[in-house]
Amino acid sequence: MKQFELKKIQSVPNSYSGGTLFYLFFNDGEKSYKTCIDSRFRNYRNWKWLIENGKRGDIVTNLKIKSRGLINADSIPNYRKNIFV
Repeated sequence: MKQFELKKIQSVPNSYSGGTLFYLFFNDGEKSYKTCIDSRFRNYRNWKWLIENGKRGDIVTNLKIKSRGLINADSIPNYRKNIFV
């Protein structure tokens, strides 16, 4: 199973939905990936724990690659560990 390291989380207001957009950036050791999660969409519940508690160095599995450099936002992430702990 492929592992991804969380690099950073950024948030910006979304005027379209009235929620917040969360950009999550990952690296698999070779390539960089990102995904975008809106707090008003149903898939937010899958990512909520990682968005609220995630920090740089967290290892996450079960992410599906949608296209080059993009993680499918409908993935259900599994937290494994933090490499800095």
